[in-house]
Amino acid sequence: MDLISRVALEPEHPQRLVLLLHGRGADEEDLLPLASLFAPDSMVLAVRAPYPFGPGYAWYRLTPDGTAHLEDLSESVHALNDLIDARAGNRWPTVLLGFSQGGLVSALTASAREARGIQGIVSLSAPPLPQVPDHPTLAGLPVFVGHGTEDPVVPFQRGELTRDLLIRLGARVSFHRYPMGHMISEAELGDVRRWLSRL
Repeated sequence: MDLISRVALEPEHPQRLVLLLHGRGADEEDLLPLASLFAPDSMVLAVRAPYPFGPGYAWYRLTPDGTAHLEDLSESVHALNDLIDARAGNRWPTVLLGFSQGGLVSALTASAREARGIQGIVSLSAPPLPQVPDHPTLAGLPVFVGHGTEDPVVPFQRGELTRDLLIRLGARVSFHRYPMGHMISEAELGDVRRWLSRL
């Protein structure tokens, strides 16, 4: 499966790869403004999820009982790993920034690689992982987790579960809560920018 992506920032001599991974029902245009969070030495790609959903796309479909379709997740993770290998390889580290479903698939992709080549994850308003490996796979990996306390789509308690599962995987999690719904606020973006500056 080849993923469609749009180049948001392409420096002459990139030092890292950044993948922007949108949420369900959006497309690769949705997170393009977030490219400005990254230094001009980052190659930033906004990636389109593979499965059509509503006006946009999704990283995985839902089963009749409302859980993630695991085969879809596996396909998405495999395709993202192929993209990372093709674009960054062993040349540069990769940062994954995902909103909602994009945050979940960011964590799964890094876990599948056992954090190999991953510099950090920004997970915004993401649901918890449907499956957690028996052993830590994100040992020491910096992860920013942000979630709205008024989120009606992925309730805040599920955001806390996302945090806890990432900690179980060995990630070094920085957890932030905001008085907002299923969205990205300016306060959150400010915290992400400061966090990124320390990577």
